[in-house]
Amino acid sequence: MEQRIKKTGSVQPLSEEGYVINNLSLQLIQPEYQAVIDDTLAFYHKYFGERTHSIYLRGSVAKGMAIPYISDLDTIAISHVTIPKKELYEKEFFWIEMKQKHPFLNGVEVHFETMEQLESSERLQFLLKTQCICIHGEDVRPELPEFGLGTWAYAHSNHIQDGIDQVRKWLDEEENNEEEYKEICCWIMKRTVRIGFELIMEKEQCFTRDLYPCYERFIKHYPQKANEMMAALELAVFPTSDMNHMWNVLDNLTDFLITEAQKRNKGVDV
Repeated sequence: MEQRIKKTGSVQPLSEEGYVINNLSLQLIQPEYQAVIDDTLAFYHKYFGERTHSIYLRGSVAKGMAIPYISDLDTIAISHVTIPKKELYEKEFFWIEMKQKHPFLNGVEVHFETMEQLESSERLQFLLKTQCICIHGEDVRPELPEFGLGTWAYAHSNHIQDGIDQVRKWLDEEENNEEEYKEICCWIMKRTVRIGFELIMEKEQCFTRDLYPCYERFIKHYPQKANEMMAALELAVFPTSDMNHMWNVLDNLTDFLITEAQKRNKGVDV
């Protein structure tokens, strides 16, 4: 099945000072995705209006590497006031309309953080500074500090069990249909592949959240786990509703990843 995985994505190098370089630009965006961006901005403007300070694009669309029927459109907005989650849930119709109008889309993420949250969260500052491009409003990124490979770059590897527990909670508390099972599978497998990269990020002296580069760099250091990580990568890109298969893939990696993360945190050469 490996031939189904497109060897796409990139890593972000570090500057001479050791800071992660944000190499995004509006010119990289593929022309066919501009209409999607325009429709998403119109949605923000119509329903959230002046509460929105600025809007940012991240992920494969921002990099000009989006893959039809696989890639999502990932956006994050900074707002002047808190936007209740209930209000966002009430706008789920937006995704249905977008899917009908742009069938090559796999999903659209609409997310809000307040200016106050931005000022207090280094992790959010790191995300905007290193992985986003401003598509509307006053760009806050020039005012943010530069970031290297500090603790903010380790989004998942210090919380591996938390991710597993979250999946169990979703499966125990909700009655899920086939598509929802696939969403759960995709979520935990993307997380797993990125954990693999976080284990060797300092050695590689670069940053990425792109799945194939995460896998490729990981197996350079852990070739004995290439098959297991490829299985996780496949389910991240082509998720299954078969939860037994999902757990089998996780079981083959979780203990290993936890052990290696603990070694890294103790300063043991992994």
